[in-house]
Parts: sequence; structure tokens; C-alpha cells
Amino acid sequence: MGLILKNFIFNMKKLYFYFYSFLRLTLFLLLLFLLTFFVFYIADLYLNVYSGKNQNPMFGFYIIVTPSMVPTINVNDIIVVKRINNDRYNIGDIISFSSSDINYNGLTITHRIVDKKNISYGNSIYTTKGDNNYLNDSSKVLTSHIYGKVLFKIPKMGYVRSIFSSPINYFICLLIPAFIFILYEILRISIFLINRKE
Repeated sequence: MGLILKNFIFNMKKLYFYFYSFLRLTLFLLLLFLLTFFVFYIADLYLNVYSGKNQNPMFGFYIIVTPSMVPTINVNDIIVVKRINNDRYNIGDIISFSSSDINYNGLTITHRIVDKKNISYGNSIYTTKGDNNYLNDSSKVLTSHIYGKVLFKIPKMGYVRSIFSSPINYFICLLIPAFIFILYEILRISIFLINRKE
């Protein structure tokens, strides 16, 4: 019985070590990415304030809540957008913008550019359409209303936000790692006591 328990604990230790190493590397890379992003974001804000420009931030994150861009972007995908200076948006680009439509006024919409008309240097009027919509959007989009071009999406990460928005789910997400840690410590103490008896 003691040998079986020792083997089980040894395998659990190996599994824990690999899991812990993977988790540590993942967290390190995530923190490095966030730090890099934060430095660029703050530097961009500082330059905007210092130069007196009233621009949108360099990067933005949005959670998609409607199926208007399916299958390209799905509900609960998180998108990362980047501000493009000097009106360099092109037909086919997916952009996030502040809607001027009477039904969606002020809401952030993410749709594809289907037409562009230059009105002056650095200013254009865009026609947009959701990939899953039959018709073009009824309201045109001015360059000044665009937050940025979609760089990439992170599939289904919006669910994480919805999970952590509920206090009960947040509590459960804390309990599971705590339970695993306590179980590991109990097994470690058991091994220590078994080795001590021998």
C-alpha cells in the first residue's frame, strides 16, 4: 500500500512540476506582453497630450456582442484594434468605430469597409457592412469616428469576462486552484510521514 501511494505521489509531483513550469512560463510571457503594450500605450498617450492632438489611443480592446461579423468574428470574441494615422484605411479593412446611426448612436460597431470617398486630405467618408448582414450600414462613417483597424481576434475570450463578472463564478475560480494546492500539500505531508516511519 505504501509503495502504491509513493508512486502515486511521485507521479503527482511530476505532473505538478510540469504544470507549474508551464503556468510560470505562460504567466511570464503574458506579463511581458502586457508590459510592452502598457509602455507603448502610455508613450502614445503622453505624445498625444504633449503635442496637443486629440487622437484615440493607439490600441483598443472590444468584446463582440452581436453576430453581424460571423463567421469572420464571432460573438464573445475579443478584438484588438490599432489606430491608423493619416486616414490609411482601405476597402476590405475591418474597423471599429463610433456609430452615428439613429438606432446605435455612440455605440462601438465593428464592421468591414465596403466603400471609401475622400473628402479632403486625411478625411474620408466610409460605407461599412457586417459580413453577416445583407445590407450596408445606413449611416456613413467619418475618419474621426474610427477607433482603429482590427489587428486580430482572440476567440471566445469574452466568456472569461462574463465568468468573472459573476461573484459566484469568481469565487469558484479561486476555490479550484486553492483546492488543488491544499490537495498537493496533503499529499506532500503524507509522503513525508511515510518516509519518516520507514
